[in-house]
Amino acid sequence: MADKKRTKISPSKNPTNKSITDDLTLEDVLELGGSKEDYELVKDLNDDGEEIDGLKHDYDADPISKDTIKELINELGFENIWKDNESETSGKDVAKKKKVKLAVMEGYDEDNVQTINLVKEKKKSKNKYKVQDNEVSSTTVPEDESTETADLTRLVYQPRKNLLIKLSDKWYNKQFQGDPTSFEEADKSLVLNLTEYASNALINEASIYKAERDKKSNAAWMRTVMTSGTLSDKMAALTLQIQDGPVHNLFNLDRLLEMVNKKGKRECLQALETLRDLFISDLLPDDRKLKEFEQHPLRELQSITSGNKDTRDRRLIMWYFEGQLKQRYSQFVESLEKISHDTVAISKKKAINAMFELLVQKPEQEKILLANVINKLGDPDFKVASNAAHLLTRLVDHHPNMKAVVVLEVERLLYRPNISTKAQYYGICFLNQLVLSSAEKDLAARLIGIYFSFFKVFVKRGDVDSKMLSALLSGVNRAYPYAKVDKAKILEHTDTLYKVVHIVNFNTSVQALMLLYQVTSSDDSMTDRYYMALYRKLLDPGLKKSNKHTMFLNLLFKSLKKDVSEKRNKAFIKRLLQICPCQGPSFICASLVLLSEVIRVKPGLLSFKHTSEDLDDEEHFVDIHDSDSDSDSDSDNKDVHKATNVRPVTQSWVHRKQTGNKLADMSYDPLHRNPLYSQADMEVVLELSNLSQHYHPSVALFAHTILKNEVINYGGDPLLDFTLIRFLDRFVYRNPKKKSYAEAKGTGVLHLEKKTYCPKGIKRLPVNSEEYIAKGEENIPVDEKFFYRYFSKKSRKGRET
Repeated sequence: MADKKRTKISPSKNPTNKSITDDLTLEDVLELGGSKEDYELVKDLNDDGEEIDGLKHDYDADPISKDTIKELINELGFENIWKDNESETSGKDVAKKKKVKLAVMEGYDEDNVQTINLVKEKKKSKNKYKVQDNEVSSTTVPEDESTETADLTRLVYQPRKNLLIKLSDKWYNKQFQGDPTSFEEADKSLVLNLTEYASNALINEASIYKAERDKKSNAAWMRTVMTSGTLSDKMAALTLQIQDGPVHNLFNLDRLLEMVNKKGKRECLQALETLRDLFISDLLPDDRKLKEFEQHPLRELQSITSGNKDTRDRRLIMWYFEGQLKQRYSQFVESLEKISHDTVAISKKKAINAMFELLVQKPEQEKILLANVINKLGDPDFKVASNAAHLLTRLVDHHPNMKAVVVLEVERLLYRPNISTKAQYYGICFLNQLVLSSAEKDLAARLIGIYFSFFKVFVKRGDVDSKMLSALLSGVNRAYPYAKVDKAKILEHTDTLYKVVHIVNFNTSVQALMLLYQVTSSDDSMTDRYYMALYRKLLDPGLKKSNKHTMFLNLLFKSLKKDVSEKRNKAFIKRLLQICPCQGPSFICASLVLLSEVIRVKPGLLSFKHTSEDLDDEEHFVDIHDSDSDSDSDSDNKDVHKATNVRPVTQSWVHRKQTGNKLADMSYDPLHRNPLYSQADMEVVLELSNLSQHYHPSVALFAHTILKNEVINYGGDPLLDFTLIRFLDRFVYRNPKKKSYAEAKGTGVLHLEKKTYCPKGIKRLPVNSEEYIAKGEENIPVDEKFFYRYFSKKSRKGRET
């Protein structure tokens, strides 16, 4: 080859290029992608005078024609390739592909330009494929899907020497954002092969992690703790290792799960608490549920990872770990359910509390956890059952959107065959504590349906005077204002409710009266019967020992405020004042405050003066009717009855026709069954004068205020402020221990009610303090003037001595 002539390339023959006279420099080589060694290799070469064999330069020759290029393309077969590609991409949205406009020479056709462009893209793809050592990049034309699947089914894992997974944060924060959300499920063979591949990869990853961890300085100490340490130390060491690398420490998680299933109570409960904290703080994601390995896009693995081996193995390891973690969490939930059926109460309580915390914090396995907690409403131990009801109330407080789901699960428990009455009672107690809103009409209607279905059963059974009936009526009262139900369905139980009012204890009867008030509030034809039942209930002996004074007085105030009959209001007020001397000071003060508010809304209800007939000093004599003159008296009464303009009555509860001969009797009848005809409006309210002489200073003050036609201005709660325990708290010169608002706040329907007494104003000061004595007697409440006078006198004597 050396004897052949070489053609010399002369730059001067190219009219478009300038003369090349500069020497080659290191910067030129580096710019071209070379290195210093390349520069040392070629810097001494001189190509001047050398020629290239067979190369002829004819810059003045005509350009290649279009026909020549077409013939070349046809010979190479590019046209067939182009048609195949068009058939493969048919049906796809070609408009979304990016179009590249090429600047072509004059006389070139656009079809030829596209064909040449396709050839260039094929060459680039082929060259890049070779450079990456048979790995597909993001710019590579995707292969056929069946080919990709076939490649994945033939994967065989090759052990690595370095870690792939290095976590600096929670493992679930390392999400793969590019994963598709909708995809086809992989076939069974692909799932089995990739599962085996991912399992081997995770085992290899864990072994590499363990080898690197053993090289650390604290490895020997950790091994000593794990083998010969105390139980608490072992738990702490296992927790530390799992938190350091959860992906590489599944075997340590298995050790904790084994401890939970052991018979030793101490080891079992400690492992339970440790696993609960680990799952909440480190292992379970907050905003999603765990997925099984086959629920990930296995068929699209090649396209997602672009054929990169490290990326593919990393995804497979994380997907496989997530599936294994889901299985272990399911085992832990099963262990909790098993412990919740233990014979030891403390074990059951801890298991239920753990299930509740997991249910509140994480969405994983929430259906099973909810069913387990609800199932404990029927636990034989009443403390465990009541605790389960309390935890369910806290659950709906944390997650209000779960109300409908929880109610449905509790309803299934209530209608379960062979369920105990106690379990049904705790379920009803939970339901009637739900806080409803106007947007939950369907839920309220569902609750009312549940309550009345049980109400029918218990009334039919004859078990009306029970806690269950009280809980049912309480639930109906709380759900009725928000429910959109047919009123006729409730009115059909009206007779039964009135029967319940008269035969059950006072607390249950108050619940029934509250329901009747809501039902009959829009039906004037039923108001007489309701007011008669309420009027009779004022004389119930259970009123004194009842703990529903607030509820009863509230119902009484609303009923009096709504009633349009002045006679009936006066009868209620007179009977209320008559029963006050038999009650405690707190109830009397609350009744006087109620009376003051009613008088403020409806002035003129109290009569402090006798009529002219009553003020007459002359005696009035009435002849006794003989039996012989009965007919005459009857005719006289008929004339009197005709003379009096009495409106005919159509209501069935008035019975005015049966009392025609009693209309002339204007005396007050305290035992009359109907307050409309007790003639209370003809009597003077003398009971207030007696209450003004009461031994309790606050009662006397409130009574004097009403007698002077003034309104009682009291901002506290008299049912709490004037009790015996409040007096004793002041007598020992202290107030109850202060609590934070979170501690004083309850849950459920009463979650806004403060559970502790919070004194205000001057009542916050100890009665023996100098600040209290400096207030002056005119600023001291009447019920505390005794304390003020005593300590003021004692303070003066101390200063004198």
